[in-house]
Amino acid sequence: MTDVDSSSRPADSGPGSFPDGVRLEDPGLVRVWTRGATAALRRERAAIDRVNVFPVADADTGTNLYLTLREGDRAVAAAPAEATGAELLTALARAALLGARGNSGVILSEWLRGLAVAARRGGGAADLLTRAATSARSAVAQPAEGTILTAADAAAAAARAAEGSVDGDAGPLAVVSAAAAAARSAARASRDELHQLRTAGVLDAGALGLVLVLDALVVATAGAAAEATAGAMSGVAAGVSEADGSMDSVNLDQLLEPAPSPMSGTPAVGPAAPDAVPHGAEAGAGALELMFVLTGPVAATADTVAAGLRTALGEVGDSVVVVGGDAGTGTGVWQAHVHTDHLDRALAIAAEVSRTGSLAQVHVRHLEAVAQHEWGVVAATSAPALAGALAHAGAVVLLTGGLGSTVEALTADDVGRVAASTGARRVLLLGVPDGPADVQKYLDVDEVIAVPTPTDVHAVVALAALGTLLPIGLPDELDVDVRGTVDEALAGLTVTSVRSDAAVEALRAAAGPATIVVTALLDAQVPDGLPDLLAAALTERAPEAELVVLATGRPGDGVCLGMEEEHA
Repeated sequence: MTDVDSSSRPADSGPGSFPDGVRLEDPGLVRVWTRGATAALRRERAAIDRVNVFPVADADTGTNLYLTLREGDRAVAAAPAEATGAELLTALARAALLGARGNSGVILSEWLRGLAVAARRGGGAADLLTRAATSARSAVAQPAEGTILTAADAAAAAARAAEGSVDGDAGPLAVVSAAAAAARSAARASRDELHQLRTAGVLDAGALGLVLVLDALVVATAGAAAEATAGAMSGVAAGVSEADGSMDSVNLDQLLEPAPSPMSGTPAVGPAAPDAVPHGAEAGAGALELMFVLTGPVAATADTVAAGLRTALGEVGDSVVVVGGDAGTGTGVWQAHVHTDHLDRALAIAAEVSRTGSLAQVHVRHLEAVAQHEWGVVAATSAPALAGALAHAGAVVLLTGGLGSTVEALTADDVGRVAASTGARRVLLLGVPDGPADVQKYLDVDEVIAVPTPTDVHAVVALAALGTLLPIGLPDELDVDVRGTVDEALAGLTVTSVRSDAAVEALRAAAGPATIVVTALLDAQVPDGLPDLLAAALTERAPEAELVVLATGRPGDGVCLGMEEEHA
C-alpha cells in the first residue's frame, strides 16, 4: 500500500490510473480503512486530548473519538467474511452509535451513519461524504463553525468539486484525497473561527480527529487502487492487502506545530492545557454530561424522534447532539448527549421519551471532576438523584433504574465503554455486577478492581474515603493503596434500610459514642421534616458525629442509613 496523506498524493494517483471497478464501499477497503483510522486515533488521542478546549476543556476528545471508532472497528472485524461493503459500513455505524463517547464521538457516529446510508443507496464517493456531513450537522442542536462539522462540510464540498472535474471522470482516490486535504485546511483554519481556540492558540480537536479518519481513508483507497491496477495487469481479481505499516503516515505532526499568537506575534504553545478555557466561563456548558441510548418503535419518522429530543434537551442544557434513527426493522436506536445543570429534568426527558421503549447505557459524569489520571472510578446505581452527587465526587455513574421506564441490564461492554472513557490506567468499579475479568479484557488498562457495594451507601462512603484524592485524580508518582483505603472505610460501615416512619428510631438504636458519620439516603416520598428529626436524634446519641443527607430520587419512602465508626 502506498504512503499517502491529504497534503501529498502520489503522482500516479490521478483519475486516469484508478480502475473503475474499485469503490469506497468495497469490503476490503472498508476493513483496512476502519482498522487504520482506529489505529491513527489511538496513536494521536493524547495529542488531541491536549488541545481540547471546545465546547468544554475536558481533555477527552481524542479519547472519545478513539473509543467510538474502536467500537465500530470491532464490529467490522467480527463481521462475516462474505459481508458486503455496505453491510460493513452499516455495522460500523451502528456499533459506533452504541459505543459513542462524548460530544465528538456522537457526532462521528452520525457521520459514519451518513456514509452507510449513502452506500446502501449506491452513491459514489462524493455522495457518501456529502451525506455524512449533512447527517452530522443535522444531529447537533446548535452547530458551531470551526469544528468537526466545518471540516466535514469542507471535505464534502471538495469531494463534489473533484468528482465533477476532468470531464466528470475523477476516481475515488482523487475524490477522497481532495476531501481529506480540504478537511486538513479547515482544521488549520479553525483557530481563527472560534474565540476559544484563538485564545488558547490551538486547533479544534474534533476537526483534527476527522482529518485522521479521512487521511486513513486516502491510504486505504490508494492501496485499493494500487492492488486493483496490479490485478488488472496480471489478470488477478482486485483486492486490498492488510498492510498496516502504511498507516504510520497518518498523523498530525504538521497540524500540531506551534502557531504564532494572534495577540503578540510570538509563537504560542500548540497543545493547550486542559484548563485553557475555564469550564462555564466561555464555553457556557452545563456541569454534568448525560448520555443515553434509546431504543423504541418508530411510530413517526426517525427524524421526528431525534428532533423532538434535541428540542427538549436543548431546554435544559447545551452541547446537545442526538444521532441514530430507524434500524430498518420498525425499531429505532438513538444516542443522546447533553451538558446540563438540571440533571433531574434531563433524566425526566429520557424517561418520557422511552415510555414505549427502553433506555441503555445511561451515564453521567462531571465535566471537571473526571479528568485523565491514574485511577478512574465507575459507580452503578438505580438512584437518579444520587447520580449527580456521585459524579461530583469524581465517578462516572451508570444508572441502572429508578427512572420510571425500562432500563436495560448492564453488560460488560457497557461497563467497559464507560471505564475506558475515564481515561485512567486503573479503574475502580463500585456496584458493578460484572466481575473485573469481563471488563478488563475490554479495556486498555493496567488494572481493574471491583469493590462489592451492596447498597448505594457503600458507594458514597467509598468515594468519600477517596475524597482527598478525587476528583483531582491520583497521579502516577503518588503511591496510594486505593483498594486498602476503600476497604478500610467500608469495614467500619453498618447499613440499615427501613421505612421513613422507623428511620429515627433506627438511627437512635444504631448510633453511639463511636459513631463519626451517618449517611442517610432518602427516597422521594419521605416526609419533608425527616432530615431535621434525624439530625436531632444523632445529636442526642453522638453529638460530635456528622450527618450527610442525600436524595435518591427513587419512588417510595425508604431510608438507608450508613453508620461509620471511628477505627480502633
